[in-house]
Amino acid sequence: MKSYDVILIHPSRVFDKKRAPNRSLFLLFPMGLLAIADLLDREGISVKIINYPLEQILNKNFSLETFLRTIDFKICGIALHWALHSYGAMEIAKTVKKVNPNAKVILGGFSATYFHDEILKYFKSIDGVIKGEGEVPFLEYCRNILKNQSIDAVPNLSYKNSSNHVRINPITYVAKTLDELSFSNISLLHNAKRYLDLGVDIMRMQFPLSIARGCPFNCPYCGGGQRSQIILTKRKSVVFRNPEKVIEDLQCINDVYKAEGVFFGHGSYPGSLKYWKALFNLIRKEKLDIGGDLEIWRLPFPKEMWNLYQKTFIPEISSISVCPRSLSPRVQRKIRETCDPSYFFPCNQIEKLINNALLHQIVLRIWFTVGFPFQTRMDLLKDYYFVLKQALKYGNSKKFPITVLNDLVTVIPASPAFENPERFNISLTFKSFRQTVAMYERAKFVLGGWNSVINYENKYLSNIEMRVWNRIFNMTEIPMFINSTH
Repeated sequence: MKSYDVILIHPSRVFDKKRAPNRSLFLLFPMGLLAIADLLDREGISVKIINYPLEQILNKNFSLETFLRTIDFKICGIALHWALHSYGAMEIAKTVKKVNPNAKVILGGFSATYFHDEILKYFKSIDGVIKGEGEVPFLEYCRNILKNQSIDAVPNLSYKNSSNHVRINPITYVAKTLDELSFSNISLLHNAKRYLDLGVDIMRMQFPLSIARGCPFNCPYCGGGQRSQIILTKRKSVVFRNPEKVIEDLQCINDVYKAEGVFFGHGSYPGSLKYWKALFNLIRKEKLDIGGDLEIWRLPFPKEMWNLYQKTFIPEISSISVCPRSLSPRVQRKIRETCDPSYFFPCNQIEKLINNALLHQIVLRIWFTVGFPFQTRMDLLKDYYFVLKQALKYGNSKKFPITVLNDLVTVIPASPAFENPERFNISLTFKSFRQTVAMYERAKFVLGGWNSVINYENKYLSNIEMRVWNRIFNMTEIPMFINSTH
């Protein structure tokens, strides 16, 4: 029997694979999970990552309970970063305790942080939650548990003491630098090579790599923006990794693991262009032969950047994404007034992006959302007209790397709209963690998001209207998606 000090588990959206297609299991795990595992490993703590969705995909009869009975472990960390994993994480915790009652079960991630007190109060299988940025606090927790020492002073930790009372240690650890962390050691992942292959085949995403922490913006539904991070991690500013450290990770995934490309876990915006230029220059200097996947968080994204991007990465397996969510000037103006003065995606700049994507033959993905704040039926019709025009123009030939995509969203905990829904003309239909778990337990997932969990009602669009229009958008976008998919 193999023995580990710590196992780290990435949960699926659903515990029963029959309820969701492979893509909806959400194969990709948070980037910080590799950094935590690598840090433990370097400090002499044996660790293994189990990606539950990956195991479900590789073996339709995979049983987590059976697998856990083949290994020995003392601590189990479960990643609860995204709310969509709430039900899956709780089911995994129960399974872990069933197999190994003496093991400590610890949660981490943004969602676990936001709901830490409720989780510890109502879910018996959870022993603790590492809040905020977790690599150093979790390392300290593991050291103390393995040495049978007190955990009373572990930073960022909320936990049940010996009397089963909840104790909450304050968030005092916020990383000042990321340069002591590695985000590429996937040798610690069970079935690592298959993870790399299926990430591209199923999720259509290259290897996700951390570039920075923090965000200067406040998108309405995002739980990772500037104000959200203050709530969740106490982080007040963006910290970038040294480009040389990023190069080390890129060399590792390119040379050792043969990953064909990388998804950069931080976006482009005017304040970050200098950093991206320096990183792109280093990649070319090292002659790394990889594809790139970059998001544009705020415009402009000048032609100079397109030129550098084309020279740096393999165009045929590279892409750039932008997320205006709605092209309505009125909607964008209301968002600027309500939460984010920088929210500006004018149609003329979107057209420039399209023209540059065509010129450089790099896939451009433009993301919309049905049910965005302040979006009326007329705004929705105008957005759909834009989508339809692009589908007719670019949907019938692989020569044109333009695609428009749409997704329904859950209003994420700690996001501006979650904290103050009335300011965005929405009302939340559920807000507690127990309600979140129950909703994801009942949810069925199909491609196109027809049954995605929506936790709000829009003043202008009913829940049913949002779902119907989402399906109409998706059906219109299929030709573009197929023809621009690597």
